[in-house]
Amino acid sequence: MAEERLTSLDTIRELRSRQPFIPFTVVLTSGDRYVIESSEALAIGSTQLHYYLPRSDRAIHMALFEIAAIEETQERISK
Repeated sequence: MAEERLTSLDTIRELRSRQPFIPFTVVLTSGDRYVIESSEALAIGSTQLHYYLPRSDRAIHMALFEIAAIEETQERISK
C-alpha cells in the first residue's frame, strides 16, 4: 500500500512539472474526480494533495491513500 502511494505521488509530481502543463484527473476511491487544470493550484504534501479550484475560493484536500487512479489528458484546456 505504501509503495502504491509513492507511485501515485511520483506520477503526480511528474505530471505537475510537465512542460507544457497538460491537465490530468485524480480519481478518488469514493468515485469523486478532480481535473487538475493548473500546476500552480496544486500543492503536494507527504500524505495529502491540496488543490485550489480555479475561479473559486474552494480547496480540495485529498489523502494519498484515497487516490484510486490518475488519468492523463491528451490536450491542454483552452482558457
